[in-house]
Amino acid sequence: MPQHRKSTDTAAHDRAMPVVTLAELCSEAADHVAKARLSLFDESTDAAPALLHLDEAIFCLKRLRAHGRASNFNGAKLRSA
Repeated sequence: MPQHRKSTDTAAHDRAMPVVTLAELCSEAADHVAKARLSLFDESTDAAPALLHLDEAIFCLKRLRAHGRASNFNGAKLRSA
């Protein structure tokens, strides 16, 4: 009978994606929003850096939402990207 690679793939995935606490993820999102705000007030640059930081903040918030939904169903751990 052939062996299943799923357990190996899962173990490799776990090593690649460290667990992040909700507080760390909220802090990361807040940092990106603060950096976006500073970028917007920096007259020497365009809005591109601010938009990149806002995109990162949105990504953090989506991860928070996904974690909330997953924990309601199966207690899944939050993973960083």
